Amino acid sequence: MTEARGDFRRSAGVLCAVASLAAAASNPGCSRAEDPPGRTSAGSTGGAPGATTTTTSGTGGGGGAGGDAPYAALPLVPAIAFDATPDAAGAYVYFTGLGADGRAGVFRIGAQGGAGAAEIAAGPPLVAPLGIATSADGGRVFVADPGAGDPALDDAGALFAIDLPGGAVAPIDGGEGLLARGLEVARGADNEERIIFSGRARDDGQPGVFSLPARGGEVSALAKGSPLVDPSGIAVAGRGDVFVCDTLASPDKTATIFRIEDGFVSPFATGLHAGYPCGIALTRDDAALLVLTRDPTRGADEVVWIEVASGARSATSAGAPGHDEPGGLHRARGADVFAFVDHRAQEQGSVFLLRQ
Repeated sequence: MTEARGDFRRSAGVLCAVASLAAAASNPGCSRAEDPPGRTSAGSTGGAPGATTTTTSGTGGGGGAGGDAPYAALPLVPAIAFDATPDAAGAYVYFTGLGADGRAGVFRIGAQGGAGAAEIAAGPPLVAPLGIATSADGGRVFVADPGAGDPALDDAGALFAIDLPGGAVAPIDGGEGLLARGLEVARGADNEERIIFSGRARDDGQPGVFSLPARGGEVSALAKGSPLVDPSGIAVAGRGDVFVCDTLASPDKTATIFRIEDGFVSPFATGLHAGYPCGIALTRDDAALLVLTRDPTRGADEVVWIEVASGARSATSAGAPGHDEPGGLHRARGADVFAFVDHRAQEQGSVFLLRQ
């Protein structure tokens, strides 16, 4: 294993200059979008257990249904976690992170929480599993590991498919050497399942958003180079538009979300205080985009709902003060049920479920 595999970097590398995944989880502030000048995060490091029930406001709330709708953020399990996704029905949550023995891997917890998470797969070939997404049929999870790979490719990352429930791990042909980070799964025009992911091109190292058949094959670039700087979180609309969150693309160092339509990249939302990997997800009807952010004034996580048609915003509080290091966010395929992580909640970090 080369030094690059033990160094979980971002931007020029992968996440930030730390000695291990555990250090990345305990100090993700080096990777999140920053507050504009004059604003600082506030709040203690404590937090009350149990669900936090809040109400969204504006037309973007309530899964795009319009009007106010209460959503509860339920802590499922303390964990050093980076990204999380529910299964299709929202009965289970899968997440990437570190197990109790310090091995990096993929884990599962029931949607009602429990005493601890079950290990699905941990240890080699997984090195630094970051992004996670479920297959359309629920039979696999896909993982973006920017620290894994062939030393011949300078350990520049790999994509893996993990069978459920057995946990067999297999690399996806064509996904190596791209520093893959955030990912989502979508059906193409040919009805083939494809992985849409953020990373860097093998040939010139430019940041971009790429598409790869889930069975493996040839990678195609959906967008590459400027204005993208450090893309991570991905969400894909039913008709194929891709939303990608970039935590370094704005001059004020807040996060920008770009929309990719037919190869054209345009800013969709700016000024967001996102973490890393940036957590974004669309509601089931594609009416609203959810972004996991932090409220600098309250010093806590919140979910910002952005109406896709109008850009109108509303917010849902998603944690107690001190829970202000947001990570990944995904939606269940069959319901407006969302899973997300915070790197500081419950001291070591925690996995949450957000649902009505």
